[in-house]
Amino acid sequence: MQIVKLNKYLLLFNLFFLQAYLIRFKIGSYPTNLQEILIAMQVIIYFLSVHKSKKLKEFWQDIKKYRILNSFILLTLISILLVPIFDYITFVRHLKFLFFGGIFVFIFLETFHKEKYIGALKIAGYGAVFFGLFSSIYNLLGFNVTHDERLLGPMDSAVYLAYFLAPFFILFAIEYLKNRKKSDIIFAIILLLLIFATRSMGALLGSFLIMAIYFWKKYKFSAKQNKKILIGISSVGIILFSVIFFTKILPTFTTNYSSLDERGEIWLTSLHLLKDPGNLFFGLGYGQFQYHYLQNAQEILGQPPLDLYVLQPHNIFLLFIFQYGILGLLLIFLIIYKTIKRLDYLNNTEVFMLLYFLIHGIIDTPIFKNDLLLLFILLAEIGLTLHHNPETKSIKTA
Repeated sequence: MQIVKLNKYLLLFNLFFLQAYLIRFKIGSYPTNLQEILIAMQVIIYFLSVHKSKKLKEFWQDIKKYRILNSFILLTLISILLVPIFDYITFVRHLKFLFFGGIFVFIFLETFHKEKYIGALKIAGYGAVFFGLFSSIYNLLGFNVTHDERLLGPMDSAVYLAYFLAPFFILFAIEYLKNRKKSDIIFAIILLLLIFATRSMGALLGSFLIMAIYFWKKYKFSAKQNKKILIGISSVGIILFSVIFFTKILPTFTTNYSSLDERGEIWLTSLHLLKDPGNLFFGLGYGQFQYHYLQNAQEILGQPPLDLYVLQPHNIFLLFIFQYGILGLLLIFLIIYKTIKRLDYLNNTEVFMLLYFLIHGIIDTPIFKNDLLLLFILLAEIGLTLHHNPETKSIKTA
């Protein structure tokens, strides 16, 4: 019994320090991060806790019921068998993210009951708040500060930090609207301020759109009685779109570089690569986009690209095509379809968190790079296959 409790406590500890996946270091010559070490410990404790109560056949039955996780594993195996691997370092890196993430998702789903999912995700949210504040202090002390003073912390991208914080802002904001718990709105405000400090327009826009969709779903049958909400959402939207225009879109026309210029080159190169039917049907190979981009970008663009080292194509549709081919595209379309269908069930906060990944994924793709693959698969599994509550439709809450 004690080992079972230890498994649960260690899992909660891992959830709190989920962002440790973003801090990389080496053990000798082996590149790793704290989260992989913690997950390895989790595996040992988990199997010790269940080895007397479960047989191998029961484990197989448990694994089979997780459809999203199994889809990722199956498509990865198909890709490995059909598409040649050129960049083995990046291939192994991607394989590690799926391996450790898949194990963590499995243990999470086997450890917590459905009614505990949100509580467990909140633990990860508390960790996000802690890591965001730690990153602020880290920057204020003068470590790893970007040239434009964006909130960075102990990692290599402010966008990664924003992409990690945003789903938990959505979690606390929606949970506050559902339960009016003061601590939820406090954590939501802290996370929103931290996201502002990263200056990630994608994270801010994605978060705004998710909350706007939630309000629309919740109040669409009584919009006339909620004019203040509509005015507030419209005002925030106008301000946010204006900021994005002047900071991201306008520099594309008035300067030699903006992040949209870089994305334009990536998308143009990606579309050219898709002209090869083999790339469309089978993909470029698991974790191989950077290799193919490096080999082809300059020739396709007719000039040296702004960034030669691009791990993923900054678009979730291109991402799944290049990882898994046409089957990957079908998988992401299925996830999007199921997510949209679940939006009427306002009690499923995890579906709105998942939708954030899909919206921000139109212009960026940190999943398959770090812990966000773990979180993406987890949210998809509990939101789309395991936690469907038909008693909380928006029509009944309006």
